[in-house]
Amino acid sequence: MPPEIQSPNDYALSVVVGHDIIQANVQAEEQITSQNSETYPPYRKHVVIAAASATLFIGVGYANTFGVFQEYYQANNLKDERPDKIIVIGSTAASLYLILGAFTGRFADLVGYRVSLLIGAALMIGSMFVASASTTYVQLFLSQGLMFGLGVAFSYLPAVSISRQYWKQNHGVASAMVVSGGALGGCILPYIVRLLITQKGLPGTFRILGYLAAGVLLPSSFLLRPAETTVPIWLRRSTDQRIPILDLSLLRDSRFNALLIPSAIAMIGFLPRYFLIPESAVAQGVSTVYASWLLGLMNGLSIIGRIGIGWIADRFGKVTALTISFICCGLGHFMFWLPGVSVPNDNEATVMAMFTLFVVYIGIFGSGFLALFPVVIAHLFGSEALASKQGLLNTVVGLGSFAGPSAVYAIVGDGRVRHWSTGVISAGLFMLVGGLLLLALLGHPSKPMVARR
Repeated sequence: MPPEIQSPNDYALSVVVGHDIIQANVQAEEQITSQNSETYPPYRKHVVIAAASATLFIGVGYANTFGVFQEYYQANNLKDERPDKIIVIGSTAASLYLILGAFTGRFADLVGYRVSLLIGAALMIGSMFVASASTTYVQLFLSQGLMFGLGVAFSYLPAVSISRQYWKQNHGVASAMVVSGGALGGCILPYIVRLLITQKGLPGTFRILGYLAAGVLLPSSFLLRPAETTVPIWLRRSTDQRIPILDLSLLRDSRFNALLIPSAIAMIGFLPRYFLIPESAVAQGVSTVYASWLLGLMNGLSIIGRIGIGWIADRFGKVTALTISFICCGLGHFMFWLPGVSVPNDNEATVMAMFTLFVVYIGIFGSGFLALFPVVIAHLFGSEALASKQGLLNTVVGLGSFAGPSAVYAIVGDGRVRHWSTGVISAGLFMLVGGLLLLALLGHPSKPMVARR
């Protein structure tokens, strides 16, 4: 059984009284974490970080390669479908883990992380083999989009939440290392997918990706062991205590909403670049090979950016770092991507320079916010049932992430005249406005949340 908070006042801070949310005592949680750290071998926390990172290498990494698949679909088996319709496959796979977070995070806290991880692994592996037999838009949407997205949803929150149990200090860097697994996958996998499609065809590519997913996800699911004193919620509660299936209590907290609303706005501008950088570069005369390399470069450099912003969060404030990341990302759209799509496409050197500068800048300075969400949530609202709290935030921001690519693509258009500049401005404004609003609403972000009665 987990060690109990001795003071009745400390325990009172962890329950809901009337319509007010009473925070768990942060200092007591740190004492518990310190006690837990003595019950497992020192090397385990590094193994856990590696396994969590490997899980996101597959889950987020596969989703971030969809730009390569979209290019193939538009030229081959889905050439009669509209591009903004095809992109829904990728945006579904890339955003369901956010949209369903309130449900899958609560599920992980209720039944245990390992059960959730194994379900997610089975869905992701199975989706690749089902996709290998898919030929129509509906079949690919159900397999590569919906089924894979559900698998990521069950795996993502256990993977990003578990680091808090092992890292009382330097949680920002630990979380960044976990999330960087997805960036590494997004860096390496686009080249692998492009090469496989050329040599093995689409069905063979999906089968190979399925075997790779099995080799990574199954061992990781067993290596991702929570701290020994951490057990599922349903085993911790007494038999006469009702356990809510879905915990929405944080929505009554004004400070949670002050974090939620700006984050949801900013995340509308998050995914469009992953889908539109290759296509906008090709439209400006850049070769398809170089355009694919741009996406991989951005994902690779984001590893540096995420670890760097995690270091800043640990030393200068969690919400401060999140605000900086949003604002820097939005500014990059105007400084580099907008000039890249605006200059005449016969000026090849300038176009390539602007696109390259954009992905370098965004990778280093504008991609760290994904690593900071669980860090900020744990800092402000405590780490008890962290997957549920993080999941509630993810659900709302995930709706924006899902709508973002299609909305920006609709602005760009798919006719002979395409409005790339307007699309880039729209994506950048969402990131910039979200960051500035977060700065305005959370004026003292470095202070942890205090209890309200």
